Amino acid sequence: MNILKNKHFVIALLVAPILALISYFSVDAAVSEVPHVAVSGSEYELVEKPNCRYSSGHCQLKNGDFELELKGTWKDDVHLQLELESEFPLEGVMAAQIDVADSQAIPAQMIALNESRTRWGMMLVNPSIEQSRIRLAASSNQTLYYGDAGLAFVDYKTSFDDDFRQ
Repeated sequence: MNILKNKHFVIALLVAPILALISYFSVDAAVSEVPHVAVSGSEYELVEKPNCRYSSGHCQLKNGDFELELKGTWKDDVHLQLELESEFPLEGVMAAQIDVADSQAIPAQMIALNESRTRWGMMLVNPSIEQSRIRLAASSNQTLYYGDAGLAFVDYKTSFDDDFRQ
């Protein structure tokens, strides 16, 4: 007996993918969170994007339309100039260098680098690229955004510049 001549089997082959698609979109509509506008006075967590884990030169933290971009520039073997850029003007930014072994650190105020208050900076002393993380909180439109990121992204210049000069 040929299985493809069985009308029950053929109908099941046609109906199963349709039911799978209907259930996929139904569960998504029933369970997913509806995006909403940030409420003044609330706190929102920023998610570390994948470029923070690699030697990309920059790291982005994001929640909805709000995005912060971190860039690091080595001034010498010990000092790292950390810059933060935002599309929206910020009221203030606090940041702390956290080591994995010691999760307690005192945050420091970042300094506004332009009048529109979209670029901020601070100097980090002797950060460990493998073990240190940056924990920060930024305030925009009386809303607090917080998150943290590893420092692997700041290790991009050393190998490229050395290869390029030779």
